[in-house]
Amino acid sequence: MTRSLRRSDQEALALICAIAQTREARITAAAMSSHHPVVGAQLRTLGVLTRVGDEAVATSMADHDDVPVALARSSDGRGFGYFSPQAGWVSRSPDEQAVFTLSFDSLLPKLLDGLDCPLASRPVPLLPGLLWEVGAARLPARSARVPVWVGRRFSDPVMWAAFLEQIKQRPSPCARIVLSLTPAAKLPKDYLSGHEIVAVQSVVDLSHGLRIDPQILSARLSHRRDDGQPVSLAADGASITVRGKAYTFTGTKHRAIIRYLFEAWQKGERECLTAAVLEAADSGDQVRTLGKAFKGRTDWREFIKEERGRCWLDV
Repeated sequence: MTRSLRRSDQEALALICAIAQTREARITAAAMSSHHPVVGAQLRTLGVLTRVGDEAVATSMADHDDVPVALARSSDGRGFGYFSPQAGWVSRSPDEQAVFTLSFDSLLPKLLDGLDCPLASRPVPLLPGLLWEVGAARLPARSARVPVWVGRRFSDPVMWAAFLEQIKQRPSPCARIVLSLTPAAKLPKDYLSGHEIVAVQSVVDLSHGLRIDPQILSARLSHRRDDGQPVSLAADGASITVRGKAYTFTGTKHRAIIRYLFEAWQKGERECLTAAVLEAADSGDQVRTLGKAFKGRTDWREFIKEERGRCWLDV
């Protein structure tokens, strides 16, 4: 029975993410009845799917035609249907024409129930119906709280552009997690400094229903991006992986230097002025070389080069 319930939850979560990908986050009763009868009923019972109206069109079954036909009220005014040249008047059940929408007011608190953050029960909309702020979450094995957003439709170029604009308007002083209802395979590959976009499906512990597991989420924040590049940086800047080897840096200034060089590499800038890198990392007037900035460790030289006042990632 436990396996069945977990598989049902997995299917329910997949359906949620599929609906969230649509423009209006809606699905018809007919579509649920045909393809997702069990999990559709489960989500309606949970209040995650709520009825918002009825379709004004249907697919003609009598004429074996997939072309939508307009519905009209019956002559007795008691129902709806359409006229078929082959079958005459065809009645359609009101329940078949129902339209359901994702209730984010119900869904998001369920997903975020396991996270210790101030806005878990009532996320604040940043882009209505598309992007929400959850507040700073306390995650296992992390000393500081981590800002969390939730969003959907990241595969849509218009939404992605609006999301990037929100990042510019609301920069985060530390790493920010963006929980995505868009499946991982459809997420853009763009690297966003200080942001880790995590597909909700990858961090939900199905043994606890639809709740996001804080342990898994914490591990994802420090994990390198698997995007096929020769170098990748964790969202919090604590770990950089170069040609398959991971390097960890705990110091704030060290992380700032690594991030500066990584972002320059991302933009295709071959070399950076060492003075500019050190200034951005707030290293102080007495520190004029990376060797002095990284005093006490030498492994940085395995992937960073410094010559004649310039430095760069050697990848």
